[in-house]
Amino acid sequence: MRIAAILLVGVSLSLAACGRDPGPKGETGAQGAQGAAGPQGAQGIQGVAGTQGPAGAQGAQGPQGAPGAPGAPGAKGDKGDKGDKGDRGESGTANLRAVQVGEGAVSCEASEILVSVFCPSGGAPDGAKCAGATVGLCLKKP
Repeated sequence: MRIAAILLVGVSLSLAACGRDPGPKGETGAQGAQGAAGPQGAQGIQGVAGTQGPAGAQGAQGPQGAPGAPGAPGAKGDKGDKGDKGDRGESGTANLRAVQVGEGAVSCEASEILVSVFCPSGGAPDGAKCAGATVGLCLKKP
């Protein structure tokens, strides 16, 4: 029963407040102190891309590259014109002299060396002589 009495008082106060006109509006109070900052919000969506900026200055020249592979040989050229006939040269001196002896050993002069012995009648030479005729080659000493 106590609850019913409390309820009855509450309902009568509510009804009494509904029938009255509101009073005039009061003055606005002074602004209160700023409160603590709230937590950081989530990241927003990405914005629209801006216009392209101006071109930068040209960079420094890079190092020289490695040499390339050699190229293929070129096509064979045309045959050239025949050259002029040259002047006649001086006659050469013979550094070699043949000596033939009928019998005995072949000998050269003091300014020469015996470089070869040949036996035209056949057989092998015995030093600077053959059994028959002997042919020798003498070379001038340098």
